[in-house]
Amino acid sequence: MKIKNLITIFLLITFDQIIKLICFYKLKPIGSLKIIEDFFYLTYVENTGAAFGMLEGARYIFIILTIIILIFCFYYYKKIQKNRFEPLTKFSLILIISGAIGNLIDRVFRGFVVDMFHFIFWGYDFAVFNIADTFVVSGTFLLAIVILFNEEKNKKKEVD
Repeated sequence: MKIKNLITIFLLITFDQIIKLICFYKLKPIGSLKIIEDFFYLTYVENTGAAFGMLEGARYIFIILTIIILIFCFYYYKKIQKNRFEPLTKFSLILIISGAIGNLIDRVFRGFVVDMFHFIFWGYDFAVFNIADTFVVSGTFLLAIVILFNEEKNKKKEVD
């Protein structure tokens, strides 16, 4: 992995951790802060589970699972073949790695993940999440798109 990509990962993790620290010290005492009425709030949550609070209290399972995912991501990163999707594939893995490490730091050192972004859409109270979660979800979504387009390209080659 190139040094610029490692620096990018470091900066994304640092950004995530700074936001979480600010929320820990400033938002935790007040609980929630209305930004846009009935739409967006900053709400302090100590999440001991996964997305949407699933598997609450399974800290060590998530730590082990995250380490396995990180190993896979670094391995896959090294195996990426040169093609037009290579930069996008690498960027998606950088996002996933950064988010995974950001939440791993929380689980290891705090015992929970600090979440703060709270949206309400048309009366639906969406799960509270954090910056690292957005990195993981965005990276996974981007990787899925890259894989889909790469597969379509491979199928066209087989037909020709």
